[in-house]
Order: sequence, then C-alpha cells, then structure tokens
Amino acid sequence: MKTMRVLIAMVFGLAFRAGAEELAAQAVQKTEPVALSTVSATNRAPLSSGDYLVIDISGGSSTSRYAKSYLEAVPVGGWTEEFKTTRMVFRRIPAAPGTVVMGSPEDETGRSPDEVQHEVTLTNEFFIGVFEVTQRQWELVMGDRPSYFNNATFYATRPVEQVSYEDIRGDDDGAMWPATNTVDRSSFLGRLRRKTALPFDLPTEAQWEFACRAGTTTALNSGHTPTSVDSDQHLDTVARYWSNSRFQLRQGCPPSAATAMVGSYLPNEWGLYDLHGNVWEWCLDWYGKYPGAGTNPVGAVSGPFRVLRGGSWSYGASYCRSAFRYYYGSQFTSTTLNCYDFGFRVSLTLP
Repeated sequence: MKTMRVLIAMVFGLAFRAGAEELAAQAVQKTEPVALSTVSATNRAPLSSGDYLVIDISGGSSTSRYAKSYLEAVPVGGWTEEFKTTRMVFRRIPAAPGTVVMGSPEDETGRSPDEVQHEVTLTNEFFIGVFEVTQRQWELVMGDRPSYFNNATFYATRPVEQVSYEDIRGDDDGAMWPATNTVDRSSFLGRLRRKTALPFDLPTEAQWEFACRAGTTTALNSGHTPTSVDSDQHLDTVARYWSNSRFQLRQGCPPSAATAMVGSYLPNEWGLYDLHGNVWEWCLDWYGKYPGAGTNPVGAVSGPFRVLRGGSWSYGASYCRSAFRYYYGSQFTSTTLNCYDFGFRVSLTLP
C-alpha cells in the first residue's frame, strides 16, 4: 500500500504525505481561464519543423510573447546552460500510433499491486521537455522562486520543486482535467500558453511512461532492472535518488546533495533526462485503477489524488522504476508540508 510506503519513508525523515486529510488548501487567485480552443491549428507546431522545439523565455514574465524555433538535432557540444535557464527545449516523441506496455511484470523487484500490465496506444505525436522545468525557468515565467533548494549560487539549473498541480495548471478550470483542457490564466501553463499560442500541458500518465521507457521494457530506461529496492549500481548512472543524494535537507546544500542540476545523469534513448529520480513529476491524470488496454487514456474521471511519476532524490530505487505510480492531493501548502521533491516537465500534444 502507498500509505505504508510513505510511513516507512518517514523513518528517513521525509514529510508525511499519506491522505487527503493531511492536505492543506492553497489559495491561488482565480483568473480568466485559457482554453485549448483559443489556440488555432495554424499556430500549433507543424509536424515537419524539426525534432526539437525551443521556446525562448528570456523576456521573463513581463514580455507578451515567447519566440519559438526548431532544431533538427542536439547542438554541437550538447545542451548548454541556456537551454536549462532562458530557453525551454522539447523533444518530439514519435507515436502516430505508438504502443507501450504500461505497468510491470509480477516478478519485478519492488513492484506494487497497482502496476498491472496493459497495452496502451497513443495516436498523436507529442513534444515533451528534454529536462524537468528548472528554478530559473519557473522564475522567468512566474516571477517568483518557490523552491526549497534555492541556494543563489546553484538554484538556476536545479529542478523547481515545492510546486503543486494547481500552481502549474490553476485551481479553477485548471483543476478540472479530464473534463476540460482549460488552464487558469495566472498559472504556469496559462502564461506559457498565452505567450506562445501553443497548448502546452502536463503529460498524461500514458505519455509520461511512453516517453520514459523510450522503447524499453525493463524497470529502468537504461535497459536494466534493479535487484534491490533501496540502491542499485545501474540506477546510479541515470538518476539522483536516495542512495546517491547524501540525503541532505539543508536548504543551502550544493547540487552534489539533494536535487541535482538537470541533465547531470545519462539520458534515455530519446535523449530525455531525469525521468528516473531528481524530483517527482506531476502528470495530468487523477490516480485510479488502470482500466486495461486502451487508446489515448486520460486516467480516472475524478478522485482525491493526482499522479506523480519518476521517483525523487529522497526515495529508494524501487520508487524510481518506469512503472512506479505515486499519488498526492493536487493542492498543498508548500511552506507547511515541505514537498521539496515535487516538480514537473511540460508536454505538447500535436494534432
């Protein structure tokens, strides 16, 4: 049971996250929603423009537009710091259609009962962030710095954390998925949509696992399966997690402890970083029992918890597997519950 895992995690000093009764509502200003219908098809990313979409957010929160451009390949010399701070870079994920077996085999080390294997088909290509959203990127879009590990020397390329589902999508229309794709105007995605005229969103749980696995069927997207629930040498190369994070809660700690700078570990076959570990990543879906095989699943109709994936710096190896499902109340008061390992990456589903 997830509750039991959380109680066990408390032994290592983690914040208690068990039930909805522990969640405190976060007051977020309700403003004009931004709907997908406001984005015309002509403004959406064309299918033949390149494998990488780049959004220039250097103008910050005061500019009216963020410019977009496309790259055919990773730049010579790799992704420099600007792609983790003043620009956001997204990788095209080839679906159209694509299938993934979500869940895990019954003999996988650390497996949970809610990881029932089932085949899912995705019919649309989508872009997804090469990196988790960083603290500097959040600061440029939103104008604030909510993260706990915000040491001025190192904060810029560390993943943003202490952000809720409602911070990202809004607590009005933005909290209504899957009934509507609308997000609140004042939310991170509301601002990103408005300034790019592109319908950016969180990935669905199916999109997240499809992108994470990158064609692999093993517990890790590196082709390996951990043999221990706590630590594993194969995970050490692809993830910041409990075993190699030095488990420090000191706010001013360098990125050699707690969260790592994004892109510090090896990427998967599609060039995506940190899908294992670093920070938990919010997905669109309500948490619920898998419905079985399907096409473009959107998760449960409703529920008290939203899905997070990927594990984090403060959790052991079993939590960082491709199939592991975590959940949490979508709203929380970060200064009270200190969810210093909740972050996200952004996606864009193509028509």
